[in-house]
Amino acid sequence: MKILQVSAHFAPNVGGVETHLTDLVSELSKKNHSVFVLTYRPLVSTAKWQVISRSKDITIFRIPWLRGLYYRFEQSSILSFLYLVPGLFFFLPFTILYFRPDVIHAHGIVSGLCAVFWGRLLGVRSVVSTHSLYKFPKTGLYRSLAQFIFKNANAALCLSKQSVQEIVSLGIPNNCIHQFTYWINLEIFKRNKQIRASTRKTYKWVDKHIALFVGRLVPEKGIHELLAAAKLLKNSHKIAVVGTGPLEDVVKKAAKVEKRIQYVGLVPNEKLPAILNGADLLIVPSTHDEGFGRVIIEALACGIPVIGSKRGAIPDIVTRDVGMLIDVSAENIAQAVNTLDAKTLRKMSDAATIYAENHFSPRNVSVIIDSYSPQ
Repeated sequence: MKILQVSAHFAPNVGGVETHLTDLVSELSKKNHSVFVLTYRPLVSTAKWQVISRSKDITIFRIPWLRGLYYRFEQSSILSFLYLVPGLFFFLPFTILYFRPDVIHAHGIVSGLCAVFWGRLLGVRSVVSTHSLYKFPKTGLYRSLAQFIFKNANAALCLSKQSVQEIVSLGIPNNCIHQFTYWINLEIFKRNKQIRASTRKTYKWVDKHIALFVGRLVPEKGIHELLAAAKLLKNSHKIAVVGTGPLEDVVKKAAKVEKRIQYVGLVPNEKLPAILNGADLLIVPSTHDEGFGRVIIEALACGIPVIGSKRGAIPDIVTRDVGMLIDVSAENIAQAVNTLDAKTLRKMSDAATIYAENHFSPRNVSVIIDSYSPQ
């Protein structure tokens, strides 16, 4: 099968969706599908990139585009839409005519609009994945746009029960909606005592209780609450922050003042398993509804319990056996970190690796591949 993947974000941009797409493209290639990726150059990263890159059955075309504006426009749906749509919309028909795909798989609302428009016009099946929760209004242009996208798509792929309900609320038939789950390479993300010891020595975490945050440094990820929580932790505890974003300077400033905060910086994906292994637990203190939170399953596979927000799809993933759910506030974060003792963490750690093996293996790709073909 010839599959065209369309996404505003792709590697070497760093993020959960980008990592998922890399895994998806890899699994499709392993199953002898031919894949073409249409995307933008990295929009929030300074990583080196190529306009065209090829390997085996995979071709990636990155549209040269003005970077540095994504975070500025992110809070405005209109500006974000105007920033992200034009390039994909213009290049997609030429890509379809060149590649002649059997199916277009679009990721997110922006890519979905481009895919269903040109897919319908040129007679190509389209599938749209949601990677977040959109909170569609009851009326208005945004809702009408979403209805146009999902009513014209041949299938919708949703990451969580909440996402499925969002798409159903648009009037989309249940038989067109499929729930899928991210997966990870369990040979890479796994418990490793030697790596744990090395990481803890490198980052001076020996004899410290490390609560790790990995993600974009933006307000909706709970950064302000997380930093405030550090002041309430035991002296033997430390919050290590991995990532970059608009609040990077805020985190750096806090780390200079508070010894229980350490800013690690941006960590390449290939080094993430080592960082996770070095921690005692992961904190996901999102103050908005998370679509999924890929780093959660990566941490669980490494045997790292999770303290997560009771928002979005996080409760779908984090069970009592492998972590704790909280209403996000500085006090609640600190209380959770302070009260999870070594014995409880060991029990959760053992359960986490088994849980990950049972729920987050590459077998999960089958739901996506099934959606590519007419039922």
